[in-house]
Amino acid sequence: MSDYDKPTGQDGKQAGGKRISSGGARQKVFNVVGWLAFTLLLPPVLAMFKLPQFQELITTKLGSWGSPVALVACFYVILFLRVFFGSDQRYTPVLLGYALSFLYFSNALDIGFMRWLYDLAHRVAFLRYDAMSLAAGVVVIFLANALSGYRKVHWIVDVLVLGVIPAGALVAAGIYLPGLLGF
Repeated sequence: MSDYDKPTGQDGKQAGGKRISSGGARQKVFNVVGWLAFTLLLPPVLAMFKLPQFQELITTKLGSWGSPVALVACFYVILFLRVFFGSDQRYTPVLLGYALSFLYFSNALDIGFMRWLYDLAHRVAFLRYDAMSLAAGVVVIFLANALSGYRKVHWIVDVLVLGVIPAGALVAAGIYLPGLLGF
């Protein structure tokens, strides 16, 4: 007898506590597509860490569609498909993660209409390191996707894990790491 043939309770769990999702193959495909979206962040991340060859190759081949800003925009669109068509999840951490990671990405990349934030943040000594802001944005998205799968987590935990801890880590990294890394 397969897992889908076993009886489930009102909460969607089988007698052994295993949760059965109703989307099946569709959810699995969109979950894989969503995780593959993270590969779009690879060129900008490598460029931030002084390895611009991959970003230059993509920009040469795709033109403006290969720019870091376009790759981040495509990342969000594809990740949205994962959220919309992928696994059952809570939307609070996903939406909070989108908003906060966009702010971090705006501090790392020169996004035209967010130039004011880029300029403002770069006036603060510990926020002017683009690579750290980009890394913080990627971490927030990973954490948001991980938190979205936990049904019983309260929104306060979402705010703490996605907002306070990464912001504190970014500030601490901006204060202590540049001297250690020679920035």
